[in-house]
Amino acid sequence: MSLFSRREFMRRSTVGAAGLGMLVNGNWIPLEASPLPPPAGPNDRVNVAFIGFGIRGNILMEAVKKTGQANLVAVSDCYQGHLTRAKERTDGKIETNFANYKALLDRKDLDAVILAPPDHQHLPMVLDALAAGKDVYIEKPMTHRVEDGPKMIEAVRRYNRVLQAGSQGRSSFLQKKAREVIASGQLGKVTKVIASYNRNSSTGAWNYPIPPDLKEGVNFNWKEWLGNAPKCDYDPERVFRYRKYWDYSGGISTDLFVHLITSIHFILDAKVPTSVTAAGGILVRKDGREVPDTLDALFVYPEGFNVNMGSTLNNASTPEQGMVFLGTKGSLSLMGTSFIVAAENPKEGYAYSIDSWPRDLQEVYMNMGDHRVEANPPIIEDGTVTYKDQGTDSVVLHLLEFLDCVRSRKECSENAVVGHHAAAAGHMINLSFRSGKKMVWDESNDTAREA
Repeated sequence: MSLFSRREFMRRSTVGAAGLGMLVNGNWIPLEASPLPPPAGPNDRVNVAFIGFGIRGNILMEAVKKTGQANLVAVSDCYQGHLTRAKERTDGKIETNFANYKALLDRKDLDAVILAPPDHQHLPMVLDALAAGKDVYIEKPMTHRVEDGPKMIEAVRRYNRVLQAGSQGRSSFLQKKAREVIASGQLGKVTKVIASYNRNSSTGAWNYPIPPDLKEGVNFNWKEWLGNAPKCDYDPERVFRYRKYWDYSGGISTDLFVHLITSIHFILDAKVPTSVTAAGGILVRKDGREVPDTLDALFVYPEGFNVNMGSTLNNASTPEQGMVFLGTKGSLSLMGTSFIVAAENPKEGYAYSIDSWPRDLQEVYMNMGDHRVEANPPIIEDGTVTYKDQGTDSVVLHLLEFLDCVRSRKECSENAVVGHHAAAAGHMINLSFRSGKKMVWDESNDTAREA
């Protein structure tokens, strides 16, 4: 049985650890971080526009600015207040387009669009942008329905465009290092992952503030926002708290779980689960929402591991976001901006299991083979090493990759296929929860169905 000492963990772990720090004897040792490229010249920058400029759109704009690789050309949104904020963030330089994203796509001076609308608008906006000859960065989840994925994949190929889905964790130095550690065999065979993402606040449960100046038909266009969703009367609750409703979102599965799923797929080099079973409910937040506030899922993967994933919006005592990879030789616990690698030191419990035998027979058995050594393995030095992310934020790195691919015409790492499969796993959770049945992956049709 191979076990790693602290010295061996450190020896294996310092190579290629750029962008990380390592905890040794209680002290952080910073490791050299890869710098951002120098800002591109005006003629070498990618001309980008933003469609959907709410919470996430604002974050993405600031990240794009930090890359130094893009010209911010225009922004479109259904709420005038968001456009005013875009002006503020660009010293009044960006052009604004109120509730008419298709007109924005007609612009010939745009290379790419960054989409961050509600989930129900993802498919039509992605298809329209690709057809207009634009490359696309689409916020997670890539899709609102599992059947949307193949349509986007086909359009990317037909129009020969670049698409990057927006679960940025996989671009972090931390997750790249975690992938490297597991691929090296340090953990042995990983057979189980425990993942969680918990919250306990009203805003964390998507009850975001509604702008007090909001007036439909004046500074907000309800019809444009609603798009192809089922028709209903204007309701600002549905606009600014859309993740609570099935017509516009998938709730926990597609807001929170997709981040975890994308990271697990990347770190373990997995593609899509064979089956998913889920259960949950609205246990506390009875505020008119349709999606559950508590949800648990079991994934089975063809690569030979299971995932237990859970979330509640009613208690945040445990780490808000985390993944624990359990292998036969060790474990890797990734929580937020750091992860810990720990060696296993298994010990056979022979004393307990053979205590009912006669004493002489117990002694004979312990002297057979390696039983005595297995019951009392040599004490080894603790093999725990902690890594902490540092340097450039993963959102910036993810967008930096997208902008580089727009110029080079390379395929992004989180392309349409990767984005589809991550979102599909989340959709399988919801399909199982709502139907009460196990969902399985239909590889021939690249979609999910009931078992």
